[in-house]
Amino acid sequence: MKVDITIPHIYSSPEHHYFTREKFDIGTAPTFEHDSVELKSGHGIKDDRFEFSRYPLTFISEEVIIEVCKSLELEYKPSLFRRNIIISGINLNQLVAKRFVIRNEFTKESVVFEGIGHCAPCTWMNAVMKKGAYKLMIGRGGLRAKVTNSGSLKRGTNTLITEDDFENLDPLQALNKPNIPH
Repeated sequence: MKVDITIPHIYSSPEHHYFTREKFDIGTAPTFEHDSVELKSGHGIKDDRFEFSRYPLTFISEEVIIEVCKSLELEYKPSLFRRNIIISGINLNQLVAKRFVIRNEFTKESVVFEGIGHCAPCTWMNAVMKKGAYKLMIGRGGLRAKVTNSGSLKRGTNTLITEDDFENLDPLQALNKPNIPH
């Protein structure tokens, strides 16, 4: 299956904003935006706080970000969501437990990923944005993934390719049990 997608933003941050902090004490860790990143198998983005973790990369749907910002009457600022890769055009819940390739249509470079699990939101979202953010993200907080074949990921028009055939659901559709399968 092939799906046309867009990657409008790629982010990294060297420090945690929330972990190890008092409840709702929001840190000031910088967030960096990248035009492209070189990804190595088994790693996240170089110098990112999750580069060597069990869940090295996180994706989130731009459609979800737009809806959350609109519903809460917030300025569109995708870096607040603290996910690495903002993607548009696919329901990320459908990639849990699946291998997929993202190929840039301009450079023809690609990276192979494996969807590890749903990236559930946390209550910090209410502190960072506004009360209600957490609830709006339940079942559609994003995708935890790992790199299985190294390559270059670039912002812009891309193609997502997977061996699995499925109806591409609306990116805004939440799953009732997004953590299954693992």
